[in-house]
Amino acid sequence: MSESLPTVPAKPSAALSADSLPVRPASRTSGPRPNGELPPTEGRFSLPAYAFGSPYALQVASRITQCPPPPPDLRDPSPSHFVYGLTLPSVGATPLIVSETADAVLDVHEVEDELVGPALELVHELAVHACRFTGAGEMIHLVLRRSGGVLQVVAHDTHTPHLNSRLARQCAERRHVSLAAVRELAEGRGGECGFAAAHPPATGVCTWASIGAGLTGVSDPGGVQEEAA
Repeated sequence: MSESLPTVPAKPSAALSADSLPVRPASRTSGPRPNGELPPTEGRFSLPAYAFGSPYALQVASRITQCPPPPPDLRDPSPSHFVYGLTLPSVGATPLIVSETADAVLDVHEVEDELVGPALELVHELAVHACRFTGAGEMIHLVLRRSGGVLQVVAHDTHTPHLNSRLARQCAERRHVSLAAVRELAEGRGGECGFAAAHPPATGVCTWASIGAGLTGVSDPGGVQEEAA
């Protein structure tokens, strides 16, 4: 059963108080095109912009390739340290699929029961949020990770930050409204949430939320200059 994604109304410009979304200056070789897509980099990449929607999507290739390749990590799943990434289309069923997958991850890693419910709600709400800011036919990327007692969910959408200050303020306000449930959940569990322009070569916006203990310094996992949600 697919899930409809409610639209987020924009508030009148007079009521806007959010700062514009920060945008990292682009370099000469990796700057976005007018339509928001990135040019190929030295002939190595010719992927659509959404493929760069996560800092985990690209890894710098080593000049020396080890063969046979090194073995995978075969240690037992840890309840306190893990990281998983999912890339899915912006469709109504995606929040449900993400939630079911995250439930399996938390079960395999035997995460404590009192954290499972809030974590799944966070995953679901951030998936809904990312789909709101990603058009049909494009992909969102979510990362679920835990380290040092902190469980963090990161969502990447493809909606490129606006250069026009008025449009940027309006778009930031839409994001604040869309993240209301996420902010309430994160802050109610001693966490935080925010969003920022994605690091080049990624495009779009990175949104994150954390719950758990030891949150000091856990912010801005894939963007620049945190803006609180």
